[in-house]
Amino acid sequence: MTHLTASPSLQRARRRLDALDPLAPHPLLGAGAGLALVAALVPLLSYTHGASGPVGPSIPLFFLVPVLLSSALGGLRVGAPVSVVAIVVWDWYFIPPLYTITIYYPRDLLALVVFLAVALLVGNLAAAVRRRTAEALRRAHSAEALHDLSLALIARADLAGMLAALTGRLCDALDLEACAVLLPDARGTIWRTAAMAGHLPLDLGVEQSRTAAATATWVNDAGQISWLGQMAGTGLRDGRLVRPHVRQTRAQFLPLRVDTRPLGVLELVYRSGVAPDADGARLVATFANGAALALEQVRLAAEERAADVARESDRLKSALLASVSHDLRTPLTTIKGAASSLLQEDVRWSDETRRAFLVDIDAEADRLSRLVSNLLDLSRIEAGVIKPSAEWEDVGELVDRVVGRLGPCLAGHPIVRELPPGLLAVRLDAVQIEQVLTNLVENAAKYSPPGTPVTVGARLADDSTVPASLHLFVVDQGAGIPPSEQARIFEPFYRAAGARRFAGGTGMGLAIAKGFVEAHGGRVVVTSAPGRGSTFTVVLPVPRDGEPHPREDAPLGDPVGEGAPR
Repeated sequence: MTHLTASPSLQRARRRLDALDPLAPHPLLGAGAGLALVAALVPLLSYTHGASGPVGPSIPLFFLVPVLLSSALGGLRVGAPVSVVAIVVWDWYFIPPLYTITIYYPRDLLALVVFLAVALLVGNLAAAVRRRTAEALRRAHSAEALHDLSLALIARADLAGMLAALTGRLCDALDLEACAVLLPDARGTIWRTAAMAGHLPLDLGVEQSRTAAATATWVNDAGQISWLGQMAGTGLRDGRLVRPHVRQTRAQFLPLRVDTRPLGVLELVYRSGVAPDADGARLVATFANGAALALEQVRLAAEERAADVARESDRLKSALLASVSHDLRTPLTTIKGAASSLLQEDVRWSDETRRAFLVDIDAEADRLSRLVSNLLDLSRIEAGVIKPSAEWEDVGELVDRVVGRLGPCLAGHPIVRELPPGLLAVRLDAVQIEQVLTNLVENAAKYSPPGTPVTVGARLADDSTVPASLHLFVVDQGAGIPPSEQARIFEPFYRAAGARRFAGGTGMGLAIAKGFVEAHGGRVVVTSAPGRGSTFTVVLPVPRDGEPHPREDAPLGDPVGEGAPR
């Protein structure tokens, strides 16, 4: 769960800023400032000899100032009483007869009435300006929040970061106590808080409160907004429990839906005495739609990934059936035919014929065993469970074992060994690397014209500017790999178009070699040109400090090179 909580110092600073906000109504401050200014005008204007002095005709303008100030700070409800007080003070101290409320001259009465009308009008205009300014700022704040929402939906790829940004921005925009996105399990009965901003009382958490969980379930199923009011008790703040407190809290639960599909619930906890207005309700609805779109994007992305996996699985199944059906049927047919012939009692086979049948059975059984072993190795590679067991191994002896075991396969191909003297032993999984060399050498012999040599060698690359590495290479004199085919060389079950004309195969050998080498932290490099043969090089890292290789946690990645396997 992503949780954003404002610190106590930040909350206190926010309350101080709210108290000093010039756009918020401050009736006490407005009344106090207006009355104080009215009282201050009496000695100031008396010092200038009042109505008979040089500022006598301008006295009404002076008394308009406290009316305007009080109306701007506290609204018309504060400005009207202050204007009445200003009229009384003006009449008492500056309209003859002084120190009485009696008015002898009609012009003075008319001046008082006009002053009152002007004072009320000015106060009303000041209050209206403040309201319009506050409304404009609220709309600008909403526009900024919507801009941040769009950025969160577009710029963030992870669901947790997207929901955290959404809840935090909505909490700030509406000055909420808390905002949370609630997600159900697969059955829709157990809820969890996926992202939260602010201070969420434990009584309103779906993990702790059955009432909150039941409300979220109803809202998610019915698709309607619901309110939950309760007396808040112990709360969680900054990861710790705070002392119990009693106050009324209102929580609003909104459904998150795309069309009619329920995705989750948005929970809003309002501060005491704060209720959402029309603009706030529209902003909440917009953010709820944004959260629903984010959840829907994640759901669609997961479905797309599942569909890709299913398509790839179907492709591999089809490729497997197409590649191995013939290779499985051929040895089974040969074994069945030879065994059935030997079991015929009405035919007397010679010893040489019997031995030929047994040799065929043995050879085809070995072929079938290799095919099954390759399938098992490829499945382990695709599952990412290959873990090499590294031990010290003499590279020259490893190459000799591979060449010796493949003697019948290499008949008609001279073998050229390129092993420098003094080649040190390295740490590797001998079984896996032998399988890698076996697959490469078998391919070289299979796709090379009879009588052409096959080169097998090794060398140690020890450049001070790069990590040391062991290079095992196999060079053939075959037809080469066209550039258009090289991008797909190491894909399972893939065989180059030209390779199908020379020999059969399943397309698993090079894929298995690639997987084993990358499990060692190495890579396979191929260089090839049509008509000039191919060179496959296995590059294995060799640490200078003597630390063992391979890396057992090495990820399986793409091959590095100019081509792909056959």
